[in-house]
Amino acid sequence: MSVIVKDTGKLVGTVAQVFNFGGGDLLQVMVGSAENAVQTDSENQDSTPSRQHVWIPFAEDIVPDIDMESREMWITPPKGLLEVNTRPEKSKKERRAMDWKEKKKLQRRITAAKKVLHEMEQGHILEGLLSGDKLEKASLAEQIASIDFQLFKHAMHSVSKQVDSMSKNVLANSSSRKNVMRIPRETLMNHGEKGKNVFSTEFSKGREILQKSKAAIVLVTNGSDSDIVDAEFQRLLNSFSELMKVEENHISPPFVIISPDNHVDSVRNYLVENDYFGFDTQKVWVLEEMKLPVVSLSSELESKKILLKSPWEILQRPAGTGAIFSSLSSNKILESFNAMGIEYVQICSLSDELVLGHPLLFGAASSRGVDVGVKLRKTSDKTEDGFDLVLSIDHLNKMCRDVAKARFSAHPEQHEHMEHVDGQWVTVQPEAANSHRLSTDVTSVLDSCSPDKLCVMEIVE
Repeated sequence: MSVIVKDTGKLVGTVAQVFNFGGGDLLQVMVGSAENAVQTDSENQDSTPSRQHVWIPFAEDIVPDIDMESREMWITPPKGLLEVNTRPEKSKKERRAMDWKEKKKLQRRITAAKKVLHEMEQGHILEGLLSGDKLEKASLAEQIASIDFQLFKHAMHSVSKQVDSMSKNVLANSSSRKNVMRIPRETLMNHGEKGKNVFSTEFSKGREILQKSKAAIVLVTNGSDSDIVDAEFQRLLNSFSELMKVEENHISPPFVIISPDNHVDSVRNYLVENDYFGFDTQKVWVLEEMKLPVVSLSSELESKKILLKSPWEILQRPAGTGAIFSSLSSNKILESFNAMGIEYVQICSLSDELVLGHPLLFGAASSRGVDVGVKLRKTSDKTEDGFDLVLSIDHLNKMCRDVAKARFSAHPEQHEHMEHVDGQWVTVQPEAANSHRLSTDVTSVLDSCSPDKLCVMEIVE
């Protein structure tokens, strides 16, 4: 069926396929005319380049009129929808040029990685590049090239030294700190209507930051069930939409979602199906959580070796919430934040108590002139299972540009792996913990923040 914009009469394209990822039918529309599409004047043709696909939710408010006889769908797309997830089909020449460029880029990364691996005495993982078929060697090459070696080297050195951390003590003993703000839970969860008189300065400042597009949000999801993730998104993002409706101008802060690799596609599809919940699609990023290689169990740095699941697969595990900063930097999102003039960033994890983009949180950090605002429940000192921070852009820049500020720990784990011994690949099946997972906590931000630049926002009943 042809898909036509109702307001302008412009032809978008033809329905190619219909998908359903759990949130309703989603139309994959091939942009431009097709052999069996209704022909229109060239002046009426949508300006979007041909041979692309756009995704259109098959919802009544977006596809209000369908003419079965003429095989036409008339749509009223929200602003930006037709620019979301376009998939251009480039010419063979363009594809060959792009493939060659990517191949050269990968080769440069591999060359640099080989040098680093030899310096770290980890050259054994390169053995797989000398054997196996083309796909296996290519897979290993991509894994090697994707490792953040700057972070990995720091992690290896960090866990070999015992470094005291102030973060847990700061949070556990927050009640004894001077710069503490106590916020009734009802004020926060009900969008603050009953607390605006008490926190008028903070609300005013926070609203100003949001209205001037000086705030951004980074959300970390870590659930194992995509249905649970969807339910949390529904609550969080609908709540955020309602919160922003009370403002004079439509507010759409930059939004970054960091998810496990098996959730990334479902998160992206869920956003598309729900029109990105009012966020500006050009300022939304969905990233895969960063991973680091698992290393052998040893007290000596030089003896810690990267483990392999097979000759062509590196054993890797999530690097923890503190790797957020490296992800923002390597994906050039920090660069975008700076270019946009962002002043404060909320960094938080998915939880029942989370409220996205609340003016009170941004205003509390700004009005007190702090670099880090930490929101926590009075009855809990847990930070790894759930966290909600507001960072100044200056402090975020420091954390992203200096990996040495990330505090790593080594977690013993038991992993079957393979080793190259006397020219043969041998499977090792341990009976006890034989490896370390390298992990960093997002609360590392507190270790590099002076006490007078930290504000604790206690949520009380």
